[in-house]
Amino acid sequence: MTKQFVIHGGLPRSEVIKLLEKADVFVLPSVPTPDGKREGIPVVLMEAMSSCLPVISSRLSGIPELVKDGENGFLTEPGDVTAIANALLRFAGNASLRGELGRRGREFIIKEFNLQKNSRQLFHLFNKKRPED
Repeated sequence: MTKQFVIHGGLPRSEVIKLLEKADVFVLPSVPTPDGKREGIPVVLMEAMSSCLPVISSRLSGIPELVKDGENGFLTEPGDVTAIANALLRFAGNASLRGELGRRGREFIIKEFNLQKNSRQLFHLFNKKRPED
């Protein structure tokens, strides 16, 4: 196991996919900016979950809409490095937990963030009709 990490910066989509394929866990420790701005629902988190990666992220803004703590990933309080480390330790020693939460994350993204389904729901809302399931 290596004890280093690399901050890659912006990458083409193909490179992001390669990195996700190599990863064991995805961590997105989101925090508010000094002036209070926050992310909505981070697309990169959806990409990681759809790649079957178990995720650790912050209980902030729209992130809990994606990550259900203990069900399809782990949530920590923004800036709580001890909680992030503890979540990583839970994943480090448990391949079956990584696999299970990764699988559940992918299933959740496929079910809840389906472009056709969501477009149809918006269409019906805009036309004041109830969506058909």
